[in-house]
Amino acid sequence: MDCSRSPALKRNWADLDEGPAGMIADRVLAYDVAGYLRFRAVCSAWRRCSAEPRAHGSLDRRFHPRRWVLLLEELATPNRRRLLNTSTGEFVQVDLPELHDHDVLGVTAEGLLVLVDAHQPRATVHLLNPLTRHLTRLPPLTTLLPKKAYDLLSDTTFDHYFEAWGSGILDDDSTVVLSFHKLGIFGMAEPGDACWTPVLRGEVVKPSSLVFLGRFYCVTLLGVLMVLKNQPPRLEVAAKLPTGLPPAGSVHLVENAGELMLVHRRSSQGFKEKRYDVYRVDLDAGNLCRVNSFGGGAALFIGMHFSLSVPIGVFSSGSLSGDTIYPGSGYIEGDYIKAYHVGDKSTTYVASRSTAQPHTLVDCLSLCTTGHP
Repeated sequence: MDCSRSPALKRNWADLDEGPAGMIADRVLAYDVAGYLRFRAVCSAWRRCSAEPRAHGSLDRRFHPRRWVLLLEELATPNRRRLLNTSTGEFVQVDLPELHDHDVLGVTAEGLLVLVDAHQPRATVHLLNPLTRHLTRLPPLTTLLPKKAYDLLSDTTFDHYFEAWGSGILDDDSTVVLSFHKLGIFGMAEPGDACWTPVLRGEVVKPSSLVFLGRFYCVTLLGVLMVLKNQPPRLEVAAKLPTGLPPAGSVHLVENAGELMLVHRRSSQGFKEKRYDVYRVDLDAGNLCRVNSFGGGAALFIGMHFSLSVPIGVFSSGSLSGDTIYPGSGYIEGDYIKAYHVGDKSTTYVASRSTAQPHTLVDCLSLCTTGHP
């Protein structure tokens, strides 16, 4: 048989059996929910062999946009937002009509938006998945706040106090931790609960709360604390702080390549610029180990409300430098963003201060850590 003259074989991928198609769907979902949603959008046959995200619980982390960050920039449509995948460098735009009558208080470690009613009495809390648009109702804020703080719900300073960065979902995939670090108030609840269970009401070194590997961590003068889901929930010291830390400056918890890091931003005698001390939190030994590298392949963006580790290899060459700290726009001194290189402790100017209209990758990531979606 002369194969060169045989007609080209064409495969109808819509007729792919449910078994192989389902296996492909599972593999795509394990990597990224955005690709999974595109897979389901191809045809009805592929949708039938893959799970509908909204048919599952909203806290099912398989469907969370965990690699995506919300960018802060002005778009033509008020309820449209742009997301960046920090693992691939991909940008997508999403329309979120839910934002018409809700304000964003923060973004969880899993990429879910923490929403509150935009109108008085501003007490109802929701979680919104910006890719699947699954909306989950949580208990009202009035069940977490002390009565003396009720007036803040209707105060003009609401946006200042009720920033929920550092919130997230525990490893049981059913419990939400709500973190109001400016108020020193933290609570736990599950969807369907009538009220929040207070975890902590007191001063916390800000902004230092984070959900890491399904556990909630925060920093106080006692050390890095971890929440244990007992009855009632309690805090336990997971790692002690080195002598002299904090008390001045700010501390920032951030996940980097599967490790928990703590960054201390401080003034240094004889230097005009801020200095950064970087530690790896050794949860096994219960202490902090000073380091001068993030492994060479990552850059950290340190913001007033949350911090972000970004692998530099997925972006165009020269966009970011490894083992470098970039300050969020709230920490920028002067008219330029200064990158701090942790290896030799030098600084370089990398971009102009641009807030209303970011033009570079550094602009975008520095702005997204300010905490005002």
